[in-house]
Amino acid sequence: MPRHAVTAGVVTLALLASGCSGDSKDKAAPSPTSTTATPSTPTPPPLRVTAKGLPNDLLATMKVVYLGGKVPTTGDVAGYVAKRKPLKKSVALTGSTGRWKNTRIAAVGYGKDVTLLVKDKKTWTVVGGWWPSLGLQQRVPTKTMRVLAIGSDARPNEKVSSTRADSLHIIGVDAKGVGGIVGIPRDSWVPLASGGTNKINASLAFGGPTGVTRTVQNNSGVPIDGYLLTGFKGFRGMVNTMGGIRFVASEVLKSSHGPTLLKKGVNLLRGEPALNVARERHTLANGDFGRSANQGRLILAGMGMAHAGGAAKLPKYLSAMWPHVETDLTAAQVLNLSAAALFTDSSKVPNKVTPGGVGMRSGQSVVLLGGGAQALFNDIKDGRLGG
Repeated sequence: MPRHAVTAGVVTLALLASGCSGDSKDKAAPSPTSTTATPSTPTPPPLRVTAKGLPNDLLATMKVVYLGGKVPTTGDVAGYVAKRKPLKKSVALTGSTGRWKNTRIAAVGYGKDVTLLVKDKKTWTVVGGWWPSLGLQQRVPTKTMRVLAIGSDARPNEKVSSTRADSLHIIGVDAKGVGGIVGIPRDSWVPLASGGTNKINASLAFGGPTGVTRTVQNNSGVPIDGYLLTGFKGFRGMVNTMGGIRFVASEVLKSSHGPTLLKKGVNLLRGEPALNVARERHTLANGDFGRSANQGRLILAGMGMAHAGGAAKLPKYLSAMWPHVETDLTAAQVLNLSAAALFTDSSKVPNKVTPGGVGMRSGQSVVLLGGGAQALFNDIKDGRLGG
């Protein structure tokens, strides 16, 4: 028998022997069944909204803004925010809180987004802002405002609300931002809301902030939506709060007492030097008109500093400023008014002074407003000079 046949037979017998050790009727034991486990899908981490230095209750409101839900809002904000497209990722915010009078305020940023909020006794409420990341390309449409900025000439121990208003400017704001500034010379001879005719700066002394606001409104036809009043001390304090303001002068300005107030080019002005620029008129060729124009430029310079600081610094600036300011505007209005500087190029904001002639009334030199002044007033009624 061939060797390979013997080998095959031995292997066959061995296989038979291994399967027949018991009764021939026994069935072969079933082979074990192997089970393959299905891998489980890991649970994604919950979406979070975080920010360093912001309180938990504010973060809770911001979580609703970005991740979905009903946002606490006021006025026209509700319908606008309802159109947002919530994110599907965690969000790391930046921002700060502060105070305007008795109301807590906040400005919170994310990329190019800005959320403006105020807090009542319990809840943070969204009062303005813009959210490109949520599909809202424009800021919350804001109502046109015309705010009267009043600078009092109160000396130490005098009330700023019962002396003369030596600086008067109508600041217009619309949905596009700050739309223009109109200065009114302090010596303008006009009927006062309190009665009689006098220089317009006397309207503060005779009627307080409400009196000067009504006087400006009556004589200009411009609806005034609120006022901001400060004095010398307050002005210095506000400028110093911002670390000074960057003022670009087209020519040298000297004081009537001799010292140089402005050099040609860029000037960083702290409180007292800025106040001296705001008050100087004797060395200006156009006197009171030129002074009013410089005051408008200082307002624009302050806007430029706020723009450079960004949204995160708004609560800081406003917290430091409110002790120096009297106003009838709400915290939400002030916050939105200040935020307008963030998206406004101050170098492109028209700054004009109402024209007029010079005359004598009651033995004093005064400014007589005419048709040119009324045309300028008509232009700022919609919150923007030049349309």
